[in-house]
Amino acid sequence: MDGSLSFDVLAASLRQDTRDMAAFSEILAKKLEEAVPGFVRVERQGGLFQKNPPVRRLMVTFEPWQYVLENQRGRVSTSRVKMVRGVSIKTEPMDLNPWIDAISQELVQVASHEAAARETLERFLLDS
Repeated sequence: MDGSLSFDVLAASLRQDTRDMAAFSEILAKKLEEAVPGFVRVERQGGLFQKNPPVRRLMVTFEPWQYVLENQRGRVSTSRVKMVRGVSIKTEPMDLNPWIDAISQELVQVASHEAAARETLERFLLDS
């Protein structure tokens, strides 16, 4: 994959369906869990009897940054947190598009070093 092309395609793929933020959160969580499961943690909200609880928080960690998406009843906020030894030392609120760009750049870097991640991302892009 060409670095700049794959970043552009990946970012565009992640931006799909941003009209409905609740659905966007679900789709993004699923895609990232499949592509880079070791880097993603999803917290869901809802009660014990809820079949498909919605995403409450999505955290994607690429040392030293943790990218956080919080979904509160379809309203999404995004931020980037600098972590040192598991402790948050700085939180930067981010708009959604720059947040997606930052995650896309991180994913391209991971894919350049890890064959399994690269193969998963390529399937991810083909399915989008």
